[in-house]
Amino acid sequence: MAAVLPTSFQSLESLSPEDKVLFNCYGRGETILPPFTRVHHALEAIASQYPKATAVRHFDGTTISYGELDRRANILANELRTRYGFKQRDRAVLVYSRSIEMVIFIFAVLKAGGQYVPQDGGIVPPETLSYVISDSAARVVLCLPKFQEKVRQSLKLGQDHNVSVVSIDTHSDLWASGNATSPAVNIQPYDGAYIIYTSGTTGRPKGVDVTHSNVTNTLLLEPAKLGITVGKNVAQQLNVAFDMCAWEILATIMNGGTLHPRGSGNELWAECLRRVDIVVSTPSVALKRFPNHEDFPNLKTIVVGGEPCPKPLADHWAPHASFINICGPTEITILNTAHLHKLGGPLTIGKPNPNTTVYVLDDDENPVKIGEPGVMWVGGAGVSRGYLNLPELTAARYKYDKFVKDGSMMFNTGDLGRWDSEGRLETLGRRDDQVKINGFRVELDGVSRAIESHPDIVKGCALKIDDSALWGFYAAPTAIDEEELRKTVAVSQPFYAIPKIWWYLGPTIPLTANGKIDKRALRDLAANADAGSVSSVPLTPEESDANTSGVSSSGSSSRSTDLEKAILQVTTIEIDELPPKNGVHGWRWLRHTGLSAYRKLFGVLFIANLVAFAVLVWQSRNANYELPLGNLATAVSANLLASVLLRQDYLVNLIFWLATRLPTSTPLSIRRHFARVYHYGGVHSGASVAASAWWIVFTISATARFAPASPSQPSERIAVLVLTYLILAFLVGILIMAYPSIRAKMHDQFEWTHRFAGWTVLALVWAHLVVVTAATSSSKALGPALAQTPTLYLLALTTLSIAAPWLRLRRVKVVAEPLSTHAVRLHFDFKTPRQCSSLGVRITDRPMVEWHAFAAIPEPDGKPGLSLLVSRAGDWTGKIIDNPPTTLWTRGEPASGVLAIAPLFRKVVLVATGSGIGPCLPVIMERKVPCRILWSTKNPLKTYGQGVIDEVKRCDDTAVIWDTDNMGRPDLVKLAWQLYNDSGAECVCIISNARTTKRVVYQLEARGIPAFGPIWDS
Repeated sequence: MAAVLPTSFQSLESLSPEDKVLFNCYGRGETILPPFTRVHHALEAIASQYPKATAVRHFDGTTISYGELDRRANILANELRTRYGFKQRDRAVLVYSRSIEMVIFIFAVLKAGGQYVPQDGGIVPPETLSYVISDSAARVVLCLPKFQEKVRQSLKLGQDHNVSVVSIDTHSDLWASGNATSPAVNIQPYDGAYIIYTSGTTGRPKGVDVTHSNVTNTLLLEPAKLGITVGKNVAQQLNVAFDMCAWEILATIMNGGTLHPRGSGNELWAECLRRVDIVVSTPSVALKRFPNHEDFPNLKTIVVGGEPCPKPLADHWAPHASFINICGPTEITILNTAHLHKLGGPLTIGKPNPNTTVYVLDDDENPVKIGEPGVMWVGGAGVSRGYLNLPELTAARYKYDKFVKDGSMMFNTGDLGRWDSEGRLETLGRRDDQVKINGFRVELDGVSRAIESHPDIVKGCALKIDDSALWGFYAAPTAIDEEELRKTVAVSQPFYAIPKIWWYLGPTIPLTANGKIDKRALRDLAANADAGSVSSVPLTPEESDANTSGVSSSGSSSRSTDLEKAILQVTTIEIDELPPKNGVHGWRWLRHTGLSAYRKLFGVLFIANLVAFAVLVWQSRNANYELPLGNLATAVSANLLASVLLRQDYLVNLIFWLATRLPTSTPLSIRRHFARVYHYGGVHSGASVAASAWWIVFTISATARFAPASPSQPSERIAVLVLTYLILAFLVGILIMAYPSIRAKMHDQFEWTHRFAGWTVLALVWAHLVVVTAATSSSKALGPALAQTPTLYLLALTTLSIAAPWLRLRRVKVVAEPLSTHAVRLHFDFKTPRQCSSLGVRITDRPMVEWHAFAAIPEPDGKPGLSLLVSRAGDWTGKIIDNPPTTLWTRGEPASGVLAIAPLFRKVVLVATGSGIGPCLPVIMERKVPCRILWSTKNPLKTYGQGVIDEVKRCDDTAVIWDTDNMGRPDLVKLAWQLYNDSGAECVCIISNARTTKRVVYQLEARGIPAFGPIWDS
């Protein structure tokens, strides 16, 4: 129940009579009792009245009704209590991402009588998660299966041996067999509902302890209720560990709306926003994701908070939607004031919420005159219980409310503000050094201490410059590599508290006369910065999911961009010099190019055929060296079969599987040779050329035998010669088109020739077999003669191998996810590849004309199906991107690609350019093989979307993502060498265009570094 506010405040002796009246009038919200005092009771009421109403609609189309949500929450709550010993007032850390399970987890914990602690499994570092589990004294960690390994790693870092890990998802058998009755738990209004851990840049995150009554008072009453009723659609777009996300989730479910968790990537995000009526956001996210009413006319209510709102944004939306600007730290349960903005009016943070009081006080905690600036304190039903396990800090920030004197508390927000003449609050910024960076709170002193934790740094200082960028200044004997600085700060700071720009000051730092750091001097240095003064900036200008889900970076100023361009040149020069190449030039070329594994396989097979030819010639010496046509035909057929089999998907997969069975304990010198299994194309080419060579020999022998005039069987002889020369012409044409330089220039013509001429040759060879057998077996019937010919069976196997993929030709549904005008992601459900399998899937819209192969990317979270990343690289891909299809053709079995070799190594460096990141994603998403990642592409966020970047960063949070638009083309060899050298990886794998791949692989192999990448025939 909300506290009933007194009719008049006390302790107002310092105010004039007029200001006393205004203090009472302005500082008090309405007194209204919320309909429920326990969060889950609101859900139960909706589920009882509207059981079939949709509670959550996931971006993939999956939904759950209120009745089913309530049922599953009951089942999981009972499971926690009976199986895991979860008791009333216990705490559960929830490690999840945007999903239906996220909502089930929350209400299951509340129904079990517990308090939940949300953490974003995709971005929380194991060290931070370990601390949160320990600090909250959690009895249970409830997580999605994809985060189970991270949870276990976190538990190993601490001493939480009695914590149960419960991993569950939509497909769990529990939902069908569990106890769905509501747990009998006597939960009180002042029991804990959730704990939100704030930025923690003082060294450790701070847990804010929020009760059921705090939440119900805020979210079941306007304005925070946001007019949500059954049928209203609400976006869930913010970071799942952010307190404003609790607003999105709880306000929606407690009031009967439909929650729409967004997907990753620009299009899925925009698609979510187009489906909803109500959105809670930060101004930065609003400016980035829905700046224009014209693009999102469906939005009826927009709420912004977490940082100052630009007035043009509010003015733009005010005529079209209810645009609400709010204020409120986590400690007072999301928000304490709200302002419905009107076009042309002042943009304020409004008036106190119901059952809430706001005071503007001086340093002695006495009221200031109305209209004068002071520190904002908040009292009433929204004030939380304090900081978990931090009694001194709680005592400093939470104090008894002397203005009501009823035993309740008021909280010092640290924000400066003042009342305007209409009784609305204007914000005037932060009082202390706690600043907002893109909507997240960052305490600069904590970041400074993190900088100083580097052993070589004498003094460090973090400052917010130009209202957006966080700068790190440091004094040390010598400049320190920027990547090393970032890693040092990242040990104790979240991603948004890591300085964007670093400045090396030399051995000393400027000080004031009092011996303190002269921050004004540092700001002056920054204001007059030139590129040569700064050590470096991050090589990854992309936004992480955590950033864009909670807030969105608005980007650097133009001055910062200029700095980045110049600084990155310095960073590139400072990369360690490459070691010298091994050996002399001619020997290097012979070893790594002339005698590549592909050419060795080609050579071995061709030499084996030469030996067979020599044996055949030797055996025919007594017959005047007249070679038997049957043996020649068998040699041709055997090589044709070998050539075709090496393009058979099942055999290719078997070859890769066998080659990658070596354990990583095997010496690297052996594993690196097995890793070249993708050069198997040398066998295909060798067999194809050998088959053609044998046919030339056959042609010569057949001409000598059948060309002379003979009165017997003239028609058969002519038919044999015509077919022989016709097949020879086709084979020569196929070989010419397959020559690497011609194939590269005329790829489409090569594909047609290879397919149709190849099929024609096969048909002609069958006809040739029949005609030759008829012409040479005068004493036997044709059938028995054919049955005794080995060529018959070899040709049958060859035909079956060619036909097999076409027997599995099928048209499949496709869901296109446009990423940009340059790329699209195609989602299929006809197959679910193994993780880390590196399979290629062939697709087309014209099966008889062209086929295109793309790497199969497993769907995340263990979902069935796969996706393909297609970027603009020609007419066909351009057509697919511009007009995404709903169906496509596929055939055969997805075949293993180069990166199927990854499990052979303990750690690899993955280098990708452009859409080459697609083939890397199966290895990245599995995370069984530790990776360092270097991705060079044009505008990665705009081109490929947030989802791809998220996967890269989850695998390697220090991945180098090089934006070629801003930074130019990188030296991939140097950067790959740097990552290989620094990370202790065993090899480098690159997926790029043929020219770049060949250059990088050669340059690294010439220096003794195992390097692998697709070749022209892999």
